[in-house]
Amino acid sequence: MTIEDKLKTLNIKIPNAPDPVGAYVAYKIINKLIFISGQLPADTNGNMIKGKLGKNISLEKGQEAAKLCAINLIAQAKKAVGGDINKIKGCIKITGFVNSS
Repeated sequence: MTIEDKLKTLNIKIPNAPDPVGAYVAYKIINKLIFISGQLPADTNGNMIKGKLGKNISLEKGQEAAKLCAINLIAQAKKAVGGDINKIKGCIKITGFVNSS
């Protein structure tokens, strides 16, 4: 089963990678490693989930925000390999941060 097939079975659609906000590079390839900048919880329409978990957004909204960030990370990785995500053979490190009270 390919990565794309697995994502389809999980009902996860990977959009085109969003352009970076500001003056930074969304990803950089060094040797055979891809380094991806932090991704924001933005949907395909550019709508962003904003707020602090436990203060002004619910756990469910926080989970949705984390999912959007992860999807956008995958989208950047897919863009980095020319659209063929199956070229990616492994992952060394993923770091995530949640704005919470």
